[in-house]
Amino acid sequence: MHTQEVDQLSSLYGGFWNHDVLDFCYMTNRYFPPTKFIEDLQERLPELLGSYPSTNSHLSSLLAEQLGLKQNEVVVGNGASELINAVLSRYVNRLAVPIPTFEEFINRALILGREVFPFQSSDGFDLNVDEFIGHINETNSDSALLIRPNNPTGTYMLKADLIYFLNRMRHLNLVLVDESFLDFTDAEPDTSALDLLQDYPNLLVLKSLSKNCGIPGIRLGYAATGNVERLEELRKDVPIWSINSLAQFFLQEMGKYRDQYTESCGKVREATRNLVQGLAGVPYLSPFPTHGNFVLCEILHGFTGEELAARLFGDSRILVNNCGSKLGLDGNFIRVACRTDEDNNRLVEALLRIDEFAEVKMAGVNETGVKTNEALDAR
Repeated sequence: MHTQEVDQLSSLYGGFWNHDVLDFCYMTNRYFPPTKFIEDLQERLPELLGSYPSTNSHLSSLLAEQLGLKQNEVVVGNGASELINAVLSRYVNRLAVPIPTFEEFINRALILGREVFPFQSSDGFDLNVDEFIGHINETNSDSALLIRPNNPTGTYMLKADLIYFLNRMRHLNLVLVDESFLDFTDAEPDTSALDLLQDYPNLLVLKSLSKNCGIPGIRLGYAATGNVERLEELRKDVPIWSINSLAQFFLQEMGKYRDQYTESCGKVREATRNLVQGLAGVPYLSPFPTHGNFVLCEILHGFTGEELAARLFGDSRILVNNCGSKLGLDGNFIRVACRTDEDNNRLVEALLRIDEFAEVKMAGVNETGVKTNEALDAR
């Protein structure tokens, strides 16, 4: 019963505020925007609702200034998903993808009729760059995807390794680098690939602002490239009014809150570290280290990912992401988004409460290896 409810909710891909759930599926910054920013938006809301936004070119210039880029190097999209479709449609025929990954890239490429060549590293979740280069050459791929930090594993590719990869892959039509979670890592002082755009014409950086800025409801993302012709092509692929007036207001005002934003990312990093520690105390889970605002957990015993997600929802109305169907993972993984410390503690407490069920379930296997109904129904 609970499995059906979870599947139904998951199929909505959002709108969870209508369903009395605590959402640990979608990864957003829960410490930003600050209250003053939201109050200013509320004050202007009637005017914004009744007004058209400016053109995409103008909105892109607002963001370019804050990124230290030129207007003709950035195009703003209605979330990164709009831009994923445009980029894959224009520049990809044969895409090499390290797995596990954010599967919208794979799904969208396949919908568009492109070929996809998944790659699984021999170094576990850490990307073996030379192996991936070999995979690209062997499959005759014309494009490659890199996510830094990677979703759902939380692993991070050092910038020096990225530069090494770019130097070896100058012949590719496209190297697509997704930096949606980059602001949550402090792995090294200089992380972004934006300063490499002029050196590598085939490099395109994609970023969702929903994750790092905590604004999934107003849908903002961007693509950046030093290839001016390519940028103009992408701008033609988005409608003149793809960005609404609320999103424009956010772009206009966000520069005033740089210090608060930096502080919020620090709070996310601290909350994520605390979450990993809490999850490590759940006997049937093994959380992986992460550079994002989410944690991938292997389930050691008692449940599959599907069963644990359903049990957690049934007991506590908490949603986590079952990663059992992702390429590169088996059925025994979940991904947990980081929220506030208070919310994260509620999750850990809920997971600990059902630990007894996991133990009973294991014990409820009879001598023939068949699970007893009593054990399966026990709480």
